[in-house]
Amino acid sequence: MPELLFELGCEELPATFVRRAYEQLAREIVSRLDEAGVEHGSSVSMGTPRRLIVSVGDVAERQPDRQSAQRGPAIKGAYGEDGSPTPALLGFCRGQGVEPTSLRREGDYVWADKTIVGRPTLDLLSEILPASVRALTFDKSMRWGSSRMRFARPIRWFLACFGGELVPFDVEGVVSGLQSRGHRFNAPEEFEARSLVALVQELRAREVEPDPGIRETRIREGAMAVSRGQAELTDDLVEENVFLTEWPNAVAGRFRSEYLSLPESVLIIAMAKHERMFPVRDSEGKVTDGFVAIRNAGIDEVVAEGNAWVLNARFNDAKFFFDEDEKSTLQDFLEKTERMSFQEKLGSIRQRAERLAALAIDVARHTDADESERNLAEKAALFAKADLSTGLVSELPSLQGVVGGEYARRQGFDEAVCWAIATHYDLSKNGVPSSIAARTAVRVTMADQLDKLAGYLGVGLVPTGSSDPFGLRRAVTVLIEAAWSWSEPMPSYIEMFRFALDRYERQGFRLDHEEAVRQLASIFASRYEALLGEARHDHLAAAMLPESGQLMMPRQVRMRLAAIELAALDVPFVQTATRPLNLVAAAEKKGVEFVRQQPLDHLDREALESPDGLAVADALGAIREGLSAAVRLEDAAVLVGLLKRLEGPINGFFNTTMIMVDDESVRSARLTLLEACRHQILLAGDLSKVVIVGTGSA
Repeated sequence: MPELLFELGCEELPATFVRRAYEQLAREIVSRLDEAGVEHGSSVSMGTPRRLIVSVGDVAERQPDRQSAQRGPAIKGAYGEDGSPTPALLGFCRGQGVEPTSLRREGDYVWADKTIVGRPTLDLLSEILPASVRALTFDKSMRWGSSRMRFARPIRWFLACFGGELVPFDVEGVVSGLQSRGHRFNAPEEFEARSLVALVQELRAREVEPDPGIRETRIREGAMAVSRGQAELTDDLVEENVFLTEWPNAVAGRFRSEYLSLPESVLIIAMAKHERMFPVRDSEGKVTDGFVAIRNAGIDEVVAEGNAWVLNARFNDAKFFFDEDEKSTLQDFLEKTERMSFQEKLGSIRQRAERLAALAIDVARHTDADESERNLAEKAALFAKADLSTGLVSELPSLQGVVGGEYARRQGFDEAVCWAIATHYDLSKNGVPSSIAARTAVRVTMADQLDKLAGYLGVGLVPTGSSDPFGLRRAVTVLIEAAWSWSEPMPSYIEMFRFALDRYERQGFRLDHEEAVRQLASIFASRYEALLGEARHDHLAAAMLPESGQLMMPRQVRMRLAAIELAALDVPFVQTATRPLNLVAAAEKKGVEFVRQQPLDHLDREALESPDGLAVADALGAIREGLSAAVRLEDAAVLVGLLKRLEGPINGFFNTTMIMVDDESVRSARLTLLEACRHQILLAGDLSKVVIVGTGSA
């Protein structure tokens, strides 16, 4: 069967956009083929800054025919007394293109059975490909020329071929063809390609490597070959260079050795963040005056010389500000932040520093820190933003945090404080926080994000749609990942968040506390959906209990999701566990009275008038401590195993006992028992939301 080949050519995309764009383009095309019922083989996708390529193999040449049944008029209105078709029936037949004699009767209606002939795939692709292009989403997009469509960068060409034939369409005046283009500078002429093999071969002949994996290998091997030392090839920087280039070549260079007096972190970040260059270390692991750059065009010697000139200029500025900053202390820099605004409605950076210090103590207390660790967190948080007023950070903003850590170290601060200041912007540097320094850093990170969220949400600056100018969704993601990385159980963030809101109030800022809590819970829910996207939708919904405090417990949400996935393997258990949940929920809607707080402790056992009810109560009591321990230890398997002990007693109770009886005291006792069941079942999640395949519900 024929191959579909599609290439979208555009102006250079930002490096972070490319991989996600070509993967999404492949998904959009394949999903639309599936929706159309067109059979196909596997897909291949790849891309460079200038092109997104998708190939789908073994695509059927047309849709399969399908049968359709259209309901017509009711039989009573379809035929006259003499059995002849009525005008209503004749009108229906004309609309369907069928004869009255071909209709069939079923139930109270007449039906027309039709065969819908499948369309040629080539025709479908003329609709599928432009629709897939328009469906692409980017963090930032633009309009160009007279275009009405938004896209990350202006589109320049489409290569669209199916089985060797052109797929005709146009998007915003860009007409599809069978031509691609080579390297922008080295081989810009158009050429024709009608298959993926031919396209890749012709691109490589024109100095474009379309496969990101091969470009990565070229970068890694080339950097090591020219480095005259050990090039430091971090994955993120390699990935960035992969998607900045189409034909990568490694070039070695040197900067002036006098700049080695700058802190290593300053040298490395200036090279990596600003110039996308790899530092080179010697055999002892020390940073040398060498670097490796990845060029996409040009002559090695000329590129190396230009890179060295740029890097020397960058380091010269850095050294000037570094030397000037040495004349002041971190306390001096902290005081200067009084003149720097955090947000027009939320005061200065200096005021924020006071809030962060108090909030870090609160976070430390909630994460079981002793007094010494609380003091470390407080000091690190107080000075975490002080370097924003330094000359070096004003020159190189990507060094914020790193510079503060270096200056704290220069002043003799405790190493845990230095590390926390330096890394609190980047949670990944602390992994599983087992050391005092890493724990301090993560606590400062939590305080930083909680303060930011409290302020912005408290004044009503809520993310809307795809717009999140203040990065609040990212802030919640950081909080979730921080909790997941923590080596011990953690309480809900809700009390820490309320404390953060209170810090603003103490400084005279008026915030809407309850609305802020509500909005934060909503953002937490949306972030779980993004971070746990591989989970079944109904399983995740069951794990996310609606209470704000529960939603702000990332470790418990993760544990409940694991419990739901285990429980869902046992359909009879899910069905049994769902019965108390549904019955109590129905009683609540009707306003029926029963005990809701500590129901097992306040259960009137005599009023149950049910031996099977007493068996349920005894089973609940027997597993209560074990359930609490399982939740505390986040052990989903033990939790589900204990809950399954309730299956027999609950079934026995429902088989022998009517719940909604007329006697108010008996009814209340029996509902209170079911409420006690619900309390314990919900420890594993709301099983009533689990969809059992084949029934559409639990």
